[in-house]
Amino acid sequence: MNKHSLEIPLYLNQKIVFDLLASINDGFTQVTKLKTAYTSEGSIGGTIEADLGNKNIFTLLGVKLKGKTDVEHNRGNNKEQEQEKIHTPSSLFNNLKSQLFKEKLVKQVHESFNNIKPGEFVEISGVLKINPLITTMENMTHVLELATVMQNDGTGKKAKQKNLEDKRTIIQMEAFTNSLKANGMVDMICEIEGENAFKAVLPVYMDYFFNGNSSEIVDGKFKVLGKIAKVCDKNEKIDLLRNTSLSLFKESILGEMLSEFNADSNEDINIGKLQTIVQGPALLIIPIAIYL
Repeated sequence: MNKHSLEIPLYLNQKIVFDLLASINDGFTQVTKLKTAYTSEGSIGGTIEADLGNKNIFTLLGVKLKGKTDVEHNRGNNKEQEQEKIHTPSSLFNNLKSQLFKEKLVKQVHESFNNIKPGEFVEISGVLKINPLITTMENMTHVLELATVMQNDGTGKKAKQKNLEDKRTIIQMEAFTNSLKANGMVDMICEIEGENAFKAVLPVYMDYFFNGNSSEIVDGKFKVLGKIAKVCDKNEKIDLLRNTSLSLFKESILGEMLSEFNADSNEDINIGKLQTIVQGPALLIIPIAIYL
């Protein structure tokens, strides 16, 4: 492994990392022990049992040690010292990445993906954003909540009616936003810059981010290692609502809803154009890690 190219993962799907390493190495060696032996008149013998398990994301692998010692005074007894190698999820990822690149199983995609096929490992680098529809709806909900609190001092009939309508709108917007998050999974969009710029859609689980927080990688330029699920040419598209209940609606109906929302909100606030699709050329990638 090149010690000068160690990566710091801020998103890591540990299950995939463990499964791939176990497949490559024909299973895991639970503990690596380095032994030295010598003789002495009095020796201390020890036994250690280790149980490795994955307790928490981005922490040391769980280690449970049980030990006992006994003293023997017979001549010629051996004394053994045992050392154990302990890996973190990040060190295992670096190990996996090193092996994949060594075997030339990873294709680095920069500006063109003409030779990329589904099922291949790829590494891309670009600017990351959470699904803009989710981000916009969450921000608009917070703004409306703040406005409702600031206007809560109205005592007239019209003021109370307006406050009631705003609260109803907030509930609707929250329900819409929650429907965009399927089982803790959201889409991130990676924008790859260059002469032949394109986008990659990354379905990510929020629990796999460092501290469960994706804000550290938003709008930053990061690398992504993953496996291709779909390759789209310029005539194809990726639906950002494909894993949600909103996928039942026709695209024309959703377009109508969003166009009215844009028309109303853009009078006072610049939120940009809301979209539910990513037009090709584009890639759909199952991410293993997002890192620096």
